[in-house]
Amino acid sequence: MGVLTGKDVYSSKYITADITDAAHKVHFVPIKYALGDYFLADVNTRIYLFKIDGARIFTWEKTLAKSFRKIYYNTSHVRPISPEDTKRIELLLKENKLPHIDKNLYQIIRLLGLNEELKEGEKPKHSLRKLSEQVEKQKVKHPEEVANMIQYIRNLGVDREIVTPIRKIGEFIERDLIETSSGFLGDVIAHYQRTDIEHRKVMNRPYGVKKPWMMVIVLMMIVLVIVAVVVYLLEDGAFEGLIPGLPGVVDEEAEIMSKYPTPEKLEEAIAKGELDFDELPKDIRSMLSAYREREEVAATPIP
Repeated sequence: MGVLTGKDVYSSKYITADITDAAHKVHFVPIKYALGDYFLADVNTRIYLFKIDGARIFTWEKTLAKSFRKIYYNTSHVRPISPEDTKRIELLLKENKLPHIDKNLYQIIRLLGLNEELKEGEKPKHSLRKLSEQVEKQKVKHPEEVANMIQYIRNLGVDREIVTPIRKIGEFIERDLIETSSGFLGDVIAHYQRTDIEHRKVMNRPYGVKKPWMMVIVLMMIVLVIVAVVVYLLEDGAFEGLIPGLPGVVDEEAEIMSKYPTPEKLEEAIAKGELDFDELPKDIRSMLSAYREREEVAATPIP
């Protein structure tokens, strides 16, 4: 019997990633959604980016059995992507209607962010025209790069302004993404301008261990049977006198006897309809039955 949920783990349809986390726990992730040579995986509620290297893919083959492919990863060699950072990128692209982030747009983000100093509550206004003028001053030293940058700014719209914070995005891309892999920019960051639904469509998630549902159901049924038996015994008076203070048992008997301390008083209350013999506690019914037998014997004439 298998121990993993999902038919996609170790199937011939998808490559299965065996990802070991810092606690040495293995997560089995079928790579259903790839972004170029990369894929995103949710491991322990943190998002990781992994590169699919064909040389590291192992294929398992056996006669009369379906083959499958697997690849090994370890999170200790990969930085998790902060949801806060990806949210900033999504907001930048969405609010400013920018295209996918590539090398040119990254350079613009980095240059604009160098001079960004915002006070609390202040909204930024980064002018692409001013940036174009600053870049043009370097055309003597770097004519080709400057020409490409200016043309890119013109394509964006030289009179546009970037109206969202940008400095931390530049630092994030340079510190975490470019150091990890330069190919990340073109293949992955672009997808963060999409909606949350689209984002979920590129997220690969691990499959967990099968839950022993049958065992859980059996245990629940056992508990329900025990509860039903206890309720039945309580109503039948099986625990009378065994559990002090149990509602409807000892307390009820003591209350009745305090109000009707003698068999005569009890019989009188029954005759008036204040008490019902069949609903009295077991001990009181036994006492009254014995009293009635004695009274019956005493009333019988001696021949």
